[in-house]
Amino acid sequence: MWTIAFDNTAPSTLPAVILTGLVLVFWLTLNLVTYTFFQADKDRAIHGEIRIPERTLLFLALSGGCLGAKIAQRRFYHKTQKQPFGRLLNTIIALHLALIALGTYFAIVGPSGFWAAEQVAAFYAT
Repeated sequence: MWTIAFDNTAPSTLPAVILTGLVLVFWLTLNLVTYTFFQADKDRAIHGEIRIPERTLLFLALSGGCLGAKIAQRRFYHKTQKQPFGRLLNTIIALHLALIALGTYFAIVGPSGFWAAEQVAAFYAT
């Protein structure tokens, strides 16, 4: 009686685009949260209130909020003189940059070590 028709015209890359968008929204939100935590900790330091533990701030940076952490550190001059914290934050940033470089390498070159130019050309030819 009722017929359900499936439209197969959606591109096969649509799930990847949606996933990339979700990851980007998550990353931006995490950086905003990290920035806010750094700002709140600076305000607490100025007013002599109970501080946010360094472990929490570093965990947020390690979870993906290192850009927000570094921007807040520079903007509010927060924890710039405390060297164990500064070194750990810079190490986390270096780790993230290395992971981004490695992911980019595998996305372009692929795990086989060869540029997949034929696959890219075939993709755009269709």
